Amino acid sequence: MAAKKTRRTTKTSPSGVQLGDSEVRTRVLQGAAFVFAERGVQAASVEDILNAAGVARRTFYRLYASKEGVMAALYRMGTDSLLGACTIAVSEGKTPLDRVTGCVDAHLRNARDFGRIVFVLGGEAHRPESLLYARRREVHDALVTLFAAATKGRVESSSDALLFRSLVLAIEGATRAVLEAGDEGRNVPDESFDEVREVMVRLVRAALDLG
Repeated sequence: MAAKKTRRTTKTSPSGVQLGDSEVRTRVLQGAAFVFAERGVQAASVEDILNAAGVARRTFYRLYASKEGVMAALYRMGTDSLLGACTIAVSEGKTPLDRVTGCVDAHLRNARDFGRIVFVLGGEAHRPESLLYARRREVHDALVTLFAAATKGRVESSSDALLFRSLVLAIEGATRAVLEAGDEGRNVPDESFDEVREVMVRLVRAALDLG
C-alpha cells in the first residue's frame, strides 16, 4: 500500500490570508523597520513587530527566532545594498577620485533615503556586544578592499590598509554625524548631505593624494 502523502500547509496571517515565506519575510522586515525607527531596538518587542507586520506569532517564529534575528536580517540587507552600490561605483568610475567619491555618494544616498533606520541600526552595530558588530567589521573589510581596488588595485602595505580603514571610518562617522544633527535621522535637510559630501570629497583628495 502506498504511503499517504502529507501536504505542508502555509501559515496564515491574523486576517486568515495564507502567507508564503517570502511574503512573511517582507511583512516582518517592513514592520520591524517601522517599529525600530519609531521605538529603537531595545524598546521594541516581538509583539510590536507582529502588530506592525500583520502576521501571527507562530508565523513569525517559523522564520525568526527573535527580534534580534530580524534586526540582523535588516542590517545585512542594508549593508549588502550599500556594498553593491560601492562595487558598481568602483567598477564604473573613470578615475580613482570618481570611484571613491561614488562610495561616499552611496553612503549618503542610503542615509538620505533611510535616515532614521540607518541611524538606529548603525548605533546598534557600534556596540561590541551587538549581533550587528561583526557584520559591521565585515563591511569595513570589504570597503577597504574596494578602496584599494579603486586606487592602486590592492593593499600594498599595512599603512595602506590603515589609511583605507581610516577613510571608511571617516565616511561612516560623517554620515552618522549628519543624521544625529537631523533629529537622529528623522529630519535631515538636503543641504546637510551636500555639505558632508563636499567635506568628504576634500578628505578623499587629501588622504589619497588624488589632486
